[in-house]
Amino acid sequence: MGRTTERRTKGRGVAALAVVVPLLLTGVAACGSDSGGGGDVTINFVWWGSEGRANLTKKAVELFQQKNPNIKVQTSFSAYAAYWEKLATQTAGGKPPDVLNVDSRYLAEYGGRNVLADLNSGAGKAISLADVNPELAATGVYQGKRYAVPWAQNTPAMIYDPAAFTATGADPAKGMTWDQYAEAARKVSAAGGQTRGVTDFGILDTTLEIWLRQQGKQFYTPEGKLGFTADDLRRYWQLASEFRDTKAASPADVTASYNTSPEQAPLGKKLTSSEFAYDNLLPAYAKANGKPLNVAPYPSGANGDTGQYRRPSMFLAVSARSQQQEAAAKLVDFLVNDPEVGKIVGTDRGLAPNLKVRAQLAAGAKGNDKILYDYEAALEPKLGAAPPVPPKGAGAIQKLLQRTYEEVAFGRMSLDDAVSRFMTEAQKGLS
Repeated sequence: MGRTTERRTKGRGVAALAVVVPLLLTGVAACGSDSGGGGDVTINFVWWGSEGRANLTKKAVELFQQKNPNIKVQTSFSAYAAYWEKLATQTAGGKPPDVLNVDSRYLAEYGGRNVLADLNSGAGKAISLADVNPELAATGVYQGKRYAVPWAQNTPAMIYDPAAFTATGADPAKGMTWDQYAEAARKVSAAGGQTRGVTDFGILDTTLEIWLRQQGKQFYTPEGKLGFTADDLRRYWQLASEFRDTKAASPADVTASYNTSPEQAPLGKKLTSSEFAYDNLLPAYAKANGKPLNVAPYPSGANGDTGQYRRPSMFLAVSARSQQQEAAAKLVDFLVNDPEVGKIVGTDRGLAPNLKVRAQLAAGAKGNDKILYDYEAALEPKLGAAPPVPPKGAGAIQKLLQRTYEEVAFGRMSLDDAVSRFMTEAQKGLS
């Protein structure tokens, strides 16, 4: 969730969409970009992210306009939560952007309500996925329709301070079990004073998903239901609570301040020495923390499986209501496949989806970029199939998980009561 989600999805975007989409489907005036004379067209492109990401993206768009002088691209961006609120409003008003970023948590919500164009037909057929890993490409398909294409690949990871862990005799990069990680994190906490070994992961749906995959289960079934039981959630939260109770993990007040940006996350603020995130966020974490950081696989389950998979860090989609779908599809194809775009945007959103472009960039990578390319290359043979597209309401469920676990962390609710509340409310939200 880029991040972006990227780890903590704000549920308000889902709630807002549930209200506004019926307006869209009942005949709101169709949106289209302004068309100028002489065959010139204007399209709108929106995304979420930081100012730094915006600067890189605008450079890529400028290159597209240089090569396609008859197409003008108007751009805008927002922080993650604000992005979804604004997009819902634009959709309700009949003026959705022509090209937009979509997160996997919202693909079913927007695609399933006919907000996104099916790229398997019409203008979308011009978007080439020939050099994209088929499993990664398939993540943009929902109920047989290709509503989006991946713009980058990342995978969940542990981002950590190698000096802090090496001092305890641990080397996360070589792989650890959960028990080994707990022991190392406790030692880091003991040596670090107010700096704990790991940010409490009980609030993260991404970490729960990986842990479930290590157990042979999944967060959501292909039918859009929860793929785990109350006992599974209880065991996961017990694991997180053991880390917290033994001071291996961050205390409740630090965990509750967990923010969507590396700069505001506990690891970024030097309050912890490791954190579960997406690997492409390594440079941002390192800049915020001020120390050289590294990425490592998740602690493994009993069978040695890390549960990780190649993940679309961000999708590109075309509005079903765009009057300039040909130009929009041309921009999407350019952003996915052009080698110069790959050089411009780097690893900000993750690794290039086009494998030929990725290989070219990996050959000359340095610093944190090289760490990321080497990390994913080493993991590639071990990565499993991506999970099903999350169902409608997945964003709200992520928020529910975080909110409910915080009640446990602060001691305001028992573990059993929290599990019961989550399962009841989540199942109701998916019914």
